[in-house]
Amino acid sequence: MQLEHRTTKPIDKGSPFPLGVTLLPDGANFAIYSRNASEVFLLLFDRPDGEPTDVVQLRERDKFVWHAHVGGVKAGQLYGYKVRGEYRPDWGLRFNDAKLLLDPYAKAVSGKFRNTDNLLLAYDAEPGAGDRVPDPRDSTLMVPKGIVMDDGFDWQGVRSPNLALEQLIIYEVHLKGFTAHPSSGVRAPGIAQVTASNIRIHRSASCPNVDPDGTNARSSSTPSRPTS
Repeated sequence: MQLEHRTTKPIDKGSPFPLGVTLLPDGANFAIYSRNASEVFLLLFDRPDGEPTDVVQLRERDKFVWHAHVGGVKAGQLYGYKVRGEYRPDWGLRFNDAKLLLDPYAKAVSGKFRNTDNLLLAYDAEPGAGDRVPDPRDSTLMVPKGIVMDDGFDWQGVRSPNLALEQLIIYEVHLKGFTAHPSSGVRAPGIAQVTASNIRIHRSASCPNVDPDGTNARSSSTPSRPTS
């Protein structure tokens, strides 16, 4: 298929965060990371085994994240990506725009991968060819598609501060130690099963997010200190 921008849907800049697809009232935001890509195309489908109905070139890139807001997209929309770039296996680069790619952040997938006749490979798998020669065969029809999901939650008026990653500090606490003293004001001080809703935590602009058990990965602009 000819890979060029063609769509009747309204396209806006969108946002580089969060990665993957974010469903919005007027469409969806698409964001995918690629440091070495030269061009990125979003393909929309009506059927898992059909040709794309829309091809959207993602022209915006921030910190190697390609992104766009596509109007009119609803839950259940099928999608995938094709990416252009250098084909230099010795550098670890195997870009091949004949191959449809699944969004690594897809929340649902239309089916399973089946590598019939090695069609999923970016390179010619003939004996002796190695990975030096790109495979020109198109894999669009057989590759499973990502599915746009509506995983919205009613926050009842509570809004995220929407801080940039470099502004974010996650304050990790151990619930048992944090609630053991009577000043914590919890109903069951010193018990690890206490819920975060029982804890009176002071939230300031410098610490808007609290990880009650320290299970989240650290995302801070400053290095964390070692604990004893």
